[in-house]
Amino acid sequence: MIPRPVLWGLLAVGLLPHWSGVCSADAAPTDSLQYGAPAPIAQVRRDVDGDSIPDRVGDTVVVAGRVAAAPGALPLPEEGVGSLQDGTGGIHVRLPEARALSRGDSARVWGVLRHEAGLAQIAGIGYERVEAARRTPDPVPLSVPSAASDRHEGQLARVDGTITARSANRGGEYFVLREDESSDAQLTVFVSNQHTERIRLGRFDEGDRVEVTGIISQYDLSYQVLPRGEDDLVHIGQAWTYLRWALLGVGGLGLVSIAVILFLRSAVRRRTQELTRREAELKDRQMKVEALYSATDHLLRAASRTEVAGALIDLVREVLGYRGVSVRFAEDGALKAFDVAETTFTFMPERPDFNIEGDSAVAEVYRSGTTLAVEDVEEMEMDDPAAHGDLRSVVVVPIGEHGTFAVASPEPGAISGFDTHLIEVLGSYATTTLDRLDREKALRAAKEEAERARTEAEVARDQAEEAARLKSAFLANMSHEIRTPLTSIIGFAEALGDEVGDGNGNTGRFAGLIERSGRRLLDTLDGVLNLSKLEAGQMGLETEPVDLVTKARRAAEELRPQATEKGLGLTVETGRPEVWARADAGSVQIVLQNLVSNAIKYTEEGGVHVRVFRENGWAVLEVEDTGIGMDPALADDLFKPFRQASEGLGRAYEGSGVGLAVTQKATEEMGGQVDVETEAGAGSCFTVRLPEATSPEAEVAEGGKTEPIGEA
Repeated sequence: MIPRPVLWGLLAVGLLPHWSGVCSADAAPTDSLQYGAPAPIAQVRRDVDGDSIPDRVGDTVVVAGRVAAAPGALPLPEEGVGSLQDGTGGIHVRLPEARALSRGDSARVWGVLRHEAGLAQIAGIGYERVEAARRTPDPVPLSVPSAASDRHEGQLARVDGTITARSANRGGEYFVLREDESSDAQLTVFVSNQHTERIRLGRFDEGDRVEVTGIISQYDLSYQVLPRGEDDLVHIGQAWTYLRWALLGVGGLGLVSIAVILFLRSAVRRRTQELTRREAELKDRQMKVEALYSATDHLLRAASRTEVAGALIDLVREVLGYRGVSVRFAEDGALKAFDVAETTFTFMPERPDFNIEGDSAVAEVYRSGTTLAVEDVEEMEMDDPAAHGDLRSVVVVPIGEHGTFAVASPEPGAISGFDTHLIEVLGSYATTTLDRLDREKALRAAKEEAERARTEAEVARDQAEEAARLKSAFLANMSHEIRTPLTSIIGFAEALGDEVGDGNGNTGRFAGLIERSGRRLLDTLDGVLNLSKLEAGQMGLETEPVDLVTKARRAAEELRPQATEKGLGLTVETGRPEVWARADAGSVQIVLQNLVSNAIKYTEEGGVHVRVFRENGWAVLEVEDTGIGMDPALADDLFKPFRQASEGLGRAYEGSGVGLAVTQKATEEMGGQVDVETEAGAGSCFTVRLPEATSPEAEVAEGGKTEPIGEA
């Protein structure tokens, strides 16, 4: 026969989890008992002689169990007092330095068994924390008379009763708990001064019915229940008390033992059956998953809606084995049946299309994007049960924004949760494939649109090139067919005027009119040709250092007769003898002639002032007049072709309106800019800014060269 101490030790070890991950007390000395097998707590507390004092008081003992109250959690004056509990009982332990232990931890404690003031406790020498899932022992429901005994000392218990007295002493606060006011048995709920802020007893009054969860203790033959925290104290009602008494009255120990044995035998049998059933289910699931994995390639490679729907029906029929399968696609605001397995109609009739915004369950699945699983349709409220035939169970899953996919059976609960998940996976695969088909369709449409746009662009390019060719031919014809005879007309008019002289006849006057009209027409033609060449990039501009002072004086001299004829002054103001700009000499001459001639044309009194200077890296030409000016709001229109300050048949000034357009275009081609400031009745000031340059001598010294602008 196995000795009783050994049997108790084996029982304690069997009740505890496997020890690993050791933690030691901060100041625990090395002790051979640290490595000894723990004894059951009931054996440590054993009192053979019946003197209410454990027989092993003074011995060094080793116990193990769950921490019912962490060291320091019990509201006693002594520091580090907690409680340890195993399957045989509980005991107080004092470990002031065991900060690593928490409620629910598994621990092994060794120390000296003490018995002081009626309480048995272990004065801890060291401890080990066991790496195991944290679980607090369930409290034992006790009545006040049952708790007030040595039998449950050290255990976590739940006691309810009535507060019959409240008081305090030098050590702390307490109240007395009885079964009822007439009962003799009592428990004291005590909280020392060190813990009164953490556990407040002031919220309870005499006469309150309370439930206390805590460690059964005693002090000088006075039995106590010590709460671990404020949540261990709660008010209760009378009905709850009666319920607890009823629970405490269930069964005797013998009946419980028999019931446990029978239960274990039955549980083993059920567990064996369950494992067998689960093994079969797992094999079935594995076969289905492998079959689906092999067959879904056809679904993912589908090239049309028809192939997607056909693949879904084939997979469900062949792999999952369900007869009822249907695929609906969203079209024209409805979910229309696109493909239905023929075997579906063996147990249910054909179903109509469903309005997407309607109240049908299928439409709700499509709108919400969530799966509908019905184990038995007869348990649902339906307007017309006959419309579903023998249908009993159904799963409907969404196919993204494309439609729905349904699997049905005439058997209730036939579609398992695992199969429902596989159906959802198939629905997601179908969604992926249909999304791909939509993207491919959009890409094909975009490619066709791009090809069409490219063709149109090529046609437009060919037309533009043809238009440019015709424009070039037209400009050449204009230059040859109009400029040549026009020059001859002007020349003949000059000769005729010289021959007639200053006579008073009409011949001389007509000759002068012909000459002026011809020059006017030639100026217009030159302006149009220059503008066209600039816009077409055929002007052939070349940048080089150009002295704006020389150009300004030359233009003023050429146009001075016109100013003198109108009685206007024409001055050139320069702050230095030379102002060099990087520009095209011919274009600069055109700009000056246009600006100065316009200033003379639109000025009746005063004069025209031409200024040349440098400013912030620019070579600046400024032409200011005292002429008619114009509204500043209309100034931007001056640079548009064929726009003038004076327009219409009744205009007061001649001109084609292309001079300023040519001026702006030529300036910009040379990398410059032109601005205007004007005011009606006060005149205008045109400012041309061109990139500043050094003199030709400096250019040669620095290795500079002429740079072409545009195409020749």
